[in-house]
Amino acid sequence: MKNIAMFLLVLSALSFSACQLFEDSPELQQKKHELALKKLEAEEKKHLAELEMQKSLADLEKQKALELQKLQNSVRELELQTNSEKELELISQKVALQESNNLLAFQQYLLIFLALLVVVVAVFVFFYYKRKREDELRAYNDNLKKYFYFKENEARMKIAEKILDTIAEGDLSKENEQKLINAFSAQGHDFDAEVVEQIGYDKSTGKDV
Repeated sequence: MKNIAMFLLVLSALSFSACQLFEDSPELQQKKHELALKKLEAEEKKHLAELEMQKSLADLEKQKALELQKLQNSVRELELQTNSEKELELISQKVALQESNNLLAFQQYLLIFLALLVVVVAVFVFFYYKRKREDELRAYNDNLKKYFYFKENEARMKIAEKILDTIAEGDLSKENEQKLINAFSAQGHDFDAEVVEQIGYDKSTGKDV
């Protein structure tokens, strides 16, 4: 029993010693607390660093998106400007082509007008000279008629004088005298050869035979 009691006593003593051995001292507990605070601070700093990194990444992504948007806008503006320049150039070409067509049409109309004007002037000149030629011919014919009328009257006067002289000479019979008077008074004064021979006068020349 004593031995058992001693053993228990020794075991109790060892247990108490072990508890004292494994129990933390105040300094160790303070160090553990400081270590826990430092660990917590480190985790907080790490968390803050992660947040800052995420924020930086977000800002970077945002900046990247903005730059990309700006680039896309620049490309779009450049495309619009290029298309506008092409459209303006196309419009300019169309306007130049239209002006060229208008000028060509004007030249064609001008040539047609000039051709018609030349034709009208030519026709006017033709009819003017034709009318002038007809007037000249008419005047020439009138003068020629007047000339022949004058010559005819002159011949008639000579014939009348010749008839009067012949009748005054008394060499013709009354019948022949009447024939001469009737022939001279007849329209057109177409003397037959017999009467002309009797008075000895050629009507075509107006001279004595």
